[in-house]
Amino acid sequence: MRQAFYHAIDMEAIRARVMRGQANVSALMMGPGVNGFSTAQNQRAPFDVEAGKRLLAEAGYPNGFEVGMDCPNDRYVNDEQICIAVTAMLARIGIKVNLNAQTRAKFFEKINTPRFETSFYLLGWTPATYDAHNVFLNLVHCRDLPRGRGMFNNGGYCNKDIDQLTDAMAVETDQTKRAAIIAAANQKLKDDFGYIPLHQQTIVWAMKQNVEVAQYADNFFPLRLVNVK
Repeated sequence: MRQAFYHAIDMEAIRARVMRGQANVSALMMGPGVNGFSTAQNQRAPFDVEAGKRLLAEAGYPNGFEVGMDCPNDRYVNDEQICIAVTAMLARIGIKVNLNAQTRAKFFEKINTPRFETSFYLLGWTPATYDAHNVFLNLVHCRDLPRGRGMFNNGGYCNKDIDQLTDAMAVETDQTKRAAIIAAANQKLKDDFGYIPLHQQTIVWAMKQNVEVAQYADNFFPLRLVNVK
C-alpha cells in the first residue's frame, strides 16, 4: 500500500513547482551532512502512476479509497502547498485525500504522543545528533514509549529487523561495522517502504551588507554570532 503512494508522488514536480528548486529530493530519512547518509542509497523508486494503480488493485483496492491527511500550515517551507500537491497526485491513482491543514500547535497535539491520532501526515525531522541512529530510534523503531523508542513514530510502523539494527548501531564502536549496520537499516526501510521520504528543504538566508553572520547548517540562529557594523 505504501509503495503505491510512493510511486504516485512526483517529487521532481514538487521540488520544481512547489519548492521552486529550493529542495533536494530524498529517498532516505536523513540528508547529506548526517552520519549514515549514502548517495548510492539516496535514489528514489520511480514516479509511476500506472504502477501505483496496479499495486492498489493487488492490495484489494482497484477503485482506490478515502483517507485523511494531517498537515501543518506554518511549520515547514511551503508545507500546506506540498500537501495540496500530494493530494492531487494521489487522486490520479484513485485515492481521495481529505486534507486537514492547521496551525502547528494543533497539528502536533493531534499527531504526536500520547494521542497519535493520524494515519497519514507530513513531518519534518532533523537529527540533533547529526547521526542516523536518532532517526531510527525516534521515527522508525516500533513504539516502546517506556523505553524512549518510537516516540515520534506517529504512524505506528513496526519492523523488528530494523529495531535490532537500531539497537546494534547504538552500541557498535567500530565505525566500519557501524556504517554497515546503518546502511542495512536504510535499505530495509527503503525496501519495506516504511516511510515516504520527500525532500530536504533548502534554508535561504539574507542580510544587509553591514551585518556579519556565522550561520549554522542546522538552522539555529545564535545571536552571539551576529555582528552589526
